Amino acid sequence: MASVVIFGLGYVGVTAAACLLRQGHSVVGIDVSQEKVDLVGAGHSPVREPGVSELLAQGLADGRLRTDTTAASYVATADIALIAVGTPSKRGGGLNTDFVHDVARQIGLAMRLRAKQAPPLQCVFRSTLPPGTMDNIVVPTLTAAAGEGPGSRYEVCFNPEFLREGTAIDDYFAPPVIVFGERTKGVTGGCGGLYEGVDAPRMEVSFSEAEFIKFVNNSFHAIKVVFANEVGRLCLGLNVDPQTVMSTVVADKKLNLSPYYLRPGGAFGGSCLPKDMRALLSLARLSGSRVPVLESIIPSNETHKEYIVRAIIAAARPGAHILQIGLTFKPSTDDLRESPLVDQAQTLIEEGYRLSIYEPELAGASLMGANLSFVQSKLADLADLLVTDLEGLDPVDLIVLGKPLTAALPDNLHDVPKIDTVRLRPSHWPVTVRPNLVPFAERQS
Repeated sequence: MASVVIFGLGYVGVTAAACLLRQGHSVVGIDVSQEKVDLVGAGHSPVREPGVSELLAQGLADGRLRTDTTAASYVATADIALIAVGTPSKRGGGLNTDFVHDVARQIGLAMRLRAKQAPPLQCVFRSTLPPGTMDNIVVPTLTAAAGEGPGSRYEVCFNPEFLREGTAIDDYFAPPVIVFGERTKGVTGGCGGLYEGVDAPRMEVSFSEAEFIKFVNNSFHAIKVVFANEVGRLCLGLNVDPQTVMSTVVADKKLNLSPYYLRPGGAFGGSCLPKDMRALLSLARLSGSRVPVLESIIPSNETHKEYIVRAIIAAARPGAHILQIGLTFKPSTDDLRESPLVDQAQTLIEEGYRLSIYEPELAGASLMGANLSFVQSKLADLADLLVTDLEGLDPVDLIVLGKPLTAALPDNLHDVPKIDTVRLRPSHWPVTVRPNLVPFAERQS
């Protein structure tokens, strides 16, 4: 079994730690946040993801999990360094790679402390990076700091992750494909055996190709969500069931590829699709390429969020008491970043409605970092909006289903009018909404 040092204990890093511990590896988690270091070091996950805390706790009990804020001594004896630090969006939509640059420098300096006879260290980068980052920033930084390039004492691999929040552990062990970005094809040897025992197609590509695959995959997912919702809006305007239409479309698995994300419903959100779309458009601008379809995706997504809010307003009298089911961007996660349901809640409050929010995923959750900052900027009074006792709730005028219900509503809410934004259907859409009204922001200016 390998000794793995993980840089970054956010969503990707802590999920990787849990899965590596399940495989029997030893893990040292490194993060600049003392809070995350203490949580993971005690066997607790800083993010909500099914199964992660249990695997961390088992790894701790077995003596195979440690955490720290500094890494040099661990890199000197490790087999693998896995880099999963954040690459947050910059103002123009590009990605800030400063944390990746800093970690590459730390690893390079630590290589000077590594015994000459030690096996080569596998440096596996998993952070989302614009094409060219490995070739132009990471490898040169490692080379300068270590005093030598890759190939003898260390090797470098870019290994993009395609984990879905809520099913990350299953996705880790049953991925659709494993991508190895390499400076020379085959040189990484499968990233040091990280995927030993995982049965999936493996692709060895260049650094830039591997870097760009992540953007293309997430952009394709984003396109599928927006496409289905545009069809859904047109169908509702014509009193046609969009589920029937799109079920026929996705039945063609030869040309239309996959049914995932192709169900008219809520807008897309979360920490990946919006961020990577902005980054992709930034790359297009920098290269001088025109991508009008891609440029339309985020505005179309905003239009769909606006459309849903207009439908709610059309169905509710001014000042009505609205119960919103759901706030995180999808089931089985406490991730609120760029959740369309957070934007929806903010708009309804600004429009003068009394809002209650039922979100079981936040029960007992300890929000932190970017997740906490995002929701505080949108819903500063979140604690006052959240409800847990639906039976004791004051009379409700309208229920907005933003996520699938996992249990039946209590009797006092059974006959309350409902709008289902999870899967658009005429039977669950009791209002007529013109799709091209002037947006709220323009009406208010």
